[in-house]
Amino acid sequence: MKLKVCGMRDSQNIRELLLLNPDYMGFIFYEKSPRNVGEVLDDVLLKSFPESVQKVGVFVNASLDFVKEKVARYGLQLVQLHGDESPAYVADLFAVGIRVMKVFSVGDEFDFKQLGQYNPFVEYFLFDTKGKARGGNGEVFNWELLKGYDQKIPFFLSGGIDLENVDELEKLETMNIHAIDVNSKFELEPGLKSIEKVEKLKMKL
Repeated sequence: MKLKVCGMRDSQNIRELLLLNPDYMGFIFYEKSPRNVGEVLDDVLLKSFPESVQKVGVFVNASLDFVKEKVARYGLQLVQLHGDESPAYVADLFAVGIRVMKVFSVGDEFDFKQLGQYNPFVEYFLFDTKGKARGGNGEVFNWELLKGYDQKIPFFLSGGIDLENVDELEKLETMNIHAIDVNSKFELEPGLKSIEKVEKLKMKL
């Protein structure tokens, strides 16, 4: 199972995390997020990443031009769409060769049938916990609901994953789970990760 660490922005923290070689590192381009990268992200540093660590840009209902500009500027290899983006929006990015992960927030129940219209244009789905914020809520949804997913497209799992509950992921091994996505549970403060905690997580995966 692969690992994505999201909500990075501090250059020194990024360098330290790179030493752990996570499979994916996420950067949030959303002004309302406390982890928004703003203008502090070092594009030279990001373009020097090893091939083993893929850079993911997180966007929420952004304009297509904004997404495409950030992909080009920072060399993003994957775009994570955390808003209400339509299949047509995703198809536009797909058409120009941008790899897409579409996020869906899961509450007490969820209709997985709505995902089918995105299938031709996405590389992954991400299932997160429905909460007040668009991600980073630190809460777990009922993973049993994932049995209702047809497993056609590989998925990332997010929402409240920590060192205490990560072992429970073994229950999902028969599913098409590609990676876990961690954020708030591994932070010293918004946008700054505990390298020690992430290292312990990697040892468990």
